[in-house]
Amino acid sequence: MKYTFIFIILFSGIFLLNAQDISFKASAPSTVSAGSQFRLIYSINAKPSSFKNPSFEPFEVLMGPSTSSSTSISIVNGQMSQDVSYTYTYILLAPKEGKYTIQPAEVIVNGKSYKSNSLSIEVVKGNAPVASTQQAQQNYDQGSTSSPSVSGDDVFIRLQVNKNNVYQGEQLIASIYIYTRLNIVGFEELKFPTMSGFWSDDLETPNQIQLRQEYINGQLYNVGLLKRVILSPNRSGTLTIEPVQATVVVQQRVQNRRRSIFDDFFASYQNVSKKLVSPPVTINVKSLPENKPEPFSGGVGSFQLETRIDNTQLKTNEAFTYTIKLSGSGNIKLLDIPKPKFPSDFEVYEPKTTENIQIKDGVTQGSKTISYIVIPRHHGQFTVPGLTFHYFDLKTKTYKTLQTENINIQVSKDTTLSSSSAVISEFVKKDISVLGSDIRYVKTNIEPLHPIENNIYGSIWYKISYPISVLLLFALLYVRKEQIKQRANIMAMRNKKASRTASKRLKLARKYLKETNEIKFYEEITRALWGYLADKLMIPTAELNKDHATEKLHQKNVPQHTIDELFQHIEVIEIARYAPSSISQNLNETYSKTTAIIDELEKYV
Repeated sequence: MKYTFIFIILFSGIFLLNAQDISFKASAPSTVSAGSQFRLIYSINAKPSSFKNPSFEPFEVLMGPSTSSSTSISIVNGQMSQDVSYTYTYILLAPKEGKYTIQPAEVIVNGKSYKSNSLSIEVVKGNAPVASTQQAQQNYDQGSTSSPSVSGDDVFIRLQVNKNNVYQGEQLIASIYIYTRLNIVGFEELKFPTMSGFWSDDLETPNQIQLRQEYINGQLYNVGLLKRVILSPNRSGTLTIEPVQATVVVQQRVQNRRRSIFDDFFASYQNVSKKLVSPPVTINVKSLPENKPEPFSGGVGSFQLETRIDNTQLKTNEAFTYTIKLSGSGNIKLLDIPKPKFPSDFEVYEPKTTENIQIKDGVTQGSKTISYIVIPRHHGQFTVPGLTFHYFDLKTKTYKTLQTENINIQVSKDTTLSSSSAVISEFVKKDISVLGSDIRYVKTNIEPLHPIENNIYGSIWYKISYPISVLLLFALLYVRKEQIKQRANIMAMRNKKASRTASKRLKLARKYLKETNEIKFYEEITRALWGYLADKLMIPTAELNKDHATEKLHQKNVPQHTIDELFQHIEVIEIARYAPSSISQNLNETYSKTTAIIDELEKYV
């Protein structure tokens, strides 16, 4: 029975693997500079029996194909799943300037032929040596030991908007980008503007900066999005968006003195901080036309208004729901829904408001819905007046009015009511208010009476309250002491769980490795290393840096060569993370080395 079960699982797994959809993709940068190297990667989620690459001309093949594969099988509740990944990697050299197309590659899987997508690659003029590099070379020739400087053309920040002329209340998109020709190690400071004069809502704030290449003024830059927001000006006139301020850390090549011809191959690098300030951006906000209808809630865009009721044939004291829905696109988040006017004989409860709003194509879209629970207390024919909503239409540049229809409600008597309740129902609110200010009702229920001589200060409960209060005080002091002790042990608990936490992050990195997701892989590897150091050495996150960690490792008698190997490995990972085109890394080797370093540190820490 046992072997039969295993055979069924394996047979089902083979069937699922054969039935899976085949995905064969090619990936490479869309823009490269002339004379530079870049990677071309073909990936497929099944094992091919053959692989045929296309002609890469006029690109020159420097290396490849380098093949790698990964397979994982899991069985959950008798269901088998397998993830397979095969990659073919080439290192190509870009030719002279121009636009070129690489035709699809072809593979054979299970006797069937599959083709990848084609790639269009634009080769642009290579960057001229930047000023800081020239200065570093001059310092090298002259034997200077001064620190390198970073030019404003090497790295800068810009805030871009999709509109510079808008109406008050009209939405626009502001995007903050960083442009660099150097390797970015990280940010020491990043201060976004307050957007004074605008209502703002975040659209996108990437945790990991995705760099793309862009050709600007004859130079090739790596461009990354830092933040994107949607703005809506709340007043007219000329509004200025304050500059973005940042301090970025870039990596510069340093040569202190003339040594030998091998300096070009074994030059050292230094992290350099650069203060960046973006130019301010001016927005011209036009005021809305003067002939504003009343009431006007400030709506700018395109909207629809509807009202509905779930029942128009009711009995007295029977509840119904009255719903108002405002939908459309524009500054809908800032708008108030008109309030209905119900007859005085209706009892109205607090309304419930729901929102279904999203941002699509840079415009806020969706709806606001408000629902009222209403109970008619008297019979008769009633009318709920329609609602009026005014807004400014950006397409026609005019004010428009939305009007809903009146809703008629027929309320009949409830024959199940008793005669006494029927009499009471004949009163209107005015009559009840008069009764409340006239003669008080005679109390028919006598409240419990207590003897005058009954004194609480002589009772047994009053006497035992003293020891109970003292015991309660000691209990509170004990709980407080335990809380302080527990907080003091937080760092010790982090130290105890450091290895386990690092293993979890490495396991997640292994998952991204199988998915060939380099960005997520390097992010988790970095978290595993720095998180391990912070937890194991009991260093607060705000104080975690290379110098502090090195000092703590020396206190633990960790050998210097192990410390050097650790931070050299971290430096290589950060370079590959922020500037993947500047270094060629084998992800499997990176994973293995990270695991080995943590295991080595465990011996000492």
